[in-house]
Amino acid sequence: AALDPARVRSTPGIMSKQQRVDLSQLSPQQLQQMGEQIEGEIEQLKQNMAQLQNGVKRYHTSGRAIEALKDETGGKEMLVPLTSSLYVPGILGDTDTILLDIGTGYFVEKSPEDGVDYCKRKVNMVRENMEKLLEFIQQKQNQAAQVNQVFNAKVMQMQEQQKIAEAQGV
Repeated sequence: AALDPARVRSTPGIMSKQQRVDLSQLSPQQLQQMGEQIEGEIEQLKQNMAQLQNGVKRYHTSGRAIEALKDETGGKEMLVPLTSSLYVPGILGDTDTILLDIGTGYFVEKSPEDGVDYCKRKVNMVRENMEKLLEFIQQKQNQAAQVNQVFNAKVMQMQEQQKIAEAQGV
């Protein structure tokens, strides 16, 4: 179905109820404000997408690290990261179990195989959310394009009316 450029759904937030707005009834100033609001929402959604992408990378990296840990034996000397650029010497303990951070300060003890499986499930879940978010971003971009189209048409119409008024007044 073709989109009616004179109509668009406006959503102040992702989870808010959508409402129909007849764009042709709005002034150019209102259209400009709406366009800026939608562009702001798009930017926020893109930031959310970047955070989700970072989450996928972290889970993927964690899964690979767990897989590499399965081949190691306890008692091996290693460097333990305290920050991204600070390491301290340590000794690898039991590799039959790992502690997984499942959020908000909770940790779960799992086998390495279960840990890898957990990371894979999380990657899949985050990717599904990214696909949904991408669809929503595309909807918002379509809305922004519709608002801009109506805004440009109104500005051109106002310019034409001004030219006609000037020609009649001269």
